[in-house]
Amino acid sequence: MPDRAVLARRVRVYSDPLQHALIAAAVVAPLVPRCGPSVVRTAVTASIAIDIDHVVAARSLRVRDTTALSARPRSHSLITALGAGAAVAAVAGREHGWATFSALTSHLLHDSGDRSAPTPLLWPFAPARQLGRRPQLVGTALLAVASVAVSRAMAGASSAPSAVGASGDGAAAPPRTA
Repeated sequence: MPDRAVLARRVRVYSDPLQHALIAAAVVAPLVPRCGPSVVRTAVTASIAIDIDHVVAARSLRVRDTTALSARPRSHSLITALGAGAAVAAVAGREHGWATFSALTSHLLHDSGDRSAPTPLLWPFAPARQLGRRPQLVGTALLAVASVAVSRAMAGASSAPSAVGASGDGAAAPPRTA
């Protein structure tokens, strides 16, 4: 039977994807009433998929190798979150772009809040380091608040009256009903 420290490490390592998925789902939850549950699937997928970079960096599928890196891979940076969010937004829409960006950012914040390998959050502008749990919690809460704002902005944009009427001559179209 492994000792308590070994058991605690195993629980932490093997529950990490679940933690990332739950945090990402919580961050984008405010979007669900307006955008539907698909944004949660997008966020959860992004929050877990980024850890493929550990396999690439370690050149191994072994958990002990992927968790023994001296620092997390450079793709664990806000540059990656911004790029992935923009790419997904271009393909699947703004709400999925935001879900991807915020899920990846919550993942990075969670990783930078622990005591494991340093996270290159601001790469290439700053070296990899850990922020601690308080900044992680504040950043994650701010992402959830931003999701509320994004959801409201999308609702406002979709309910704004059209500037060009149905005839295309600039006259306002009559309001539609059922």
